[in-house]
Amino acid sequence: MFGNVHYRLAGSSALGTFNTAQGGGEVPVPFAKMLDDRRWELFNLRQNPILAYGTAIGVVAVASVLRYAASGYVLEGLAFTTYYPAILIAAIVGGFWPGAVALLLSSLAAWYLFIPPAFSFSLGIPQAVSLAIFVLVAGFILVLVSLLHGALDRISKAKERQELLTRELHHRSQNLFTVIQTLAIRTLKESKTLTQASEDFNGRLMALSRAHTMLAKATWAGAPLADIIREELNGFLDQVSVSGCDLTVSTPAAQDFALIIHELATNAIKYGALSSPHGRVAIEGSIEREGKGQFNFQWKEMGGPPVITPTRSGFGSVILLKLAAQRGKDVRLDYAPDGLVYELRFDLGTITMSGERETTPRLVPGVGATALNGV
Repeated sequence: MFGNVHYRLAGSSALGTFNTAQGGGEVPVPFAKMLDDRRWELFNLRQNPILAYGTAIGVVAVASVLRYAASGYVLEGLAFTTYYPAILIAAIVGGFWPGAVALLLSSLAAWYLFIPPAFSFSLGIPQAVSLAIFVLVAGFILVLVSLLHGALDRISKAKERQELLTRELHHRSQNLFTVIQTLAIRTLKESKTLTQASEDFNGRLMALSRAHTMLAKATWAGAPLADIIREELNGFLDQVSVSGCDLTVSTPAAQDFALIIHELATNAIKYGALSSPHGRVAIEGSIEREGKGQFNFQWKEMGGPPVITPTRSGFGSVILLKLAAQRGKDVRLDYAPDGLVYELRFDLGTITMSGERETTPRLVPGVGATALNGV
């Protein structure tokens, strides 16, 4: 077919030689030392109800044995001496409800075994007051321990989030530096003059910068594709129509789209429809909801000078064909005589937030890839 390039990639493919820097490892985040000590997890039974309640029953039994063994050394009115530590231990290792069970069992055990008359649930007024004071004090201890647990949980979650954000920042920085390094090396290699290299590299770098500015404003929760397109075509919006692109794409997809739209816009301004005041560019997107869902993207130029099929393969073709194919199901670049047509098809999961985990774009030329004019 004259002037038609059709490129298909099944699944993911290793298309590059510039990888993310190795040896990053985990980034240490200083925080509360007690939370960094994993030995604490050995004593935290709140995630295992059987062990938690079993521990509550066990410590009350031990407390009862110790109280019985100390009967000759403890004043008769101090029936609850050994039960306070039992309730404290049950609440610390098991949480509120195992602690409450320990409080209930301790009250019953002390009442029946050690409050006179022994082995009876009868109570006089002094004994009832003593039991009530025990329940109040032990309940206060239980509430304090529960509040402490809540505070430690919040601190632990904040620490985990801090570590996650630090690792993510480290990861994104490595990827961004790799992309910039790749752009610089490939632009210098493909450019004929230093002036051209400087111009091309600056344009691509600014495209990345605009995309990252949008992502940062959205706290890295993705960026609307329509906004990326408008940013790249600012100054020619009266010659451009955009429809069906109100889709928020993930961070890596936003980065890829910024580079792709920049290359298309640069070519259109230099050689295509946007080089003429009468030329127009129609950008259309559509979503197919069947199955996993699919997003179709089309860039179509009209009204510009006649299209000439390029004879030189440049870095622009790497971005438009290879980079797009890493994420897309189908990539089509057609040098139709009346206007260039560029089409992409993606599975929605590869460009939306559900497929957010970032992979570093790898930009290398492919066999048979055809470049845009002068790119």
